[in-house]
Amino acid sequence: MSDEDLASEIPDFVKKYVPGITRGLSWAKYSKDKAKGTEMKADAYNESKKEGYQKAITVSAGDEKEVFEETKTELWAEAQKLTDRAKEIASKVNSQESKEEREKILNRAKEAARNAGLQGAIAAGWEKGWNEGLSNKS
Repeated sequence: MSDEDLASEIPDFVKKYVPGITRGLSWAKYSKDKAKGTEMKADAYNESKKEGYQKAITVSAGDEKEVFEETKTELWAEAQKLTDRAKEIASKVNSQESKEEREKILNRAKEAARNAGLQGAIAAGWEKGWNEGLSNKS
């Protein structure tokens, strides 16, 4: 049963006189979304860590530093670009005239921030895997 289904089953008079009920439903939805986002980032981190490890053990000794710096810079630059985009979208939230428009922009900002976090997890995972790969290679 979704939060919307549960919210629709709660009588309006209860929502009116027990304001915490809707905050509780909002908190439950937030917690569920947060857990899903954390799981996605953990999966991306682990997958990227494997890729970094594989790359580190297969790259030739003379190219290690160059490959590491190039890949690291590319991954973190993408994370920074996505972060900047999320900030740009978020800066427009309060300038919207209607609540619906603010919600729409806020949801876009949340999605952009989620993508930035995901890219950060990928970059961090790749670096960790790379370092582990190099230490096991020697």
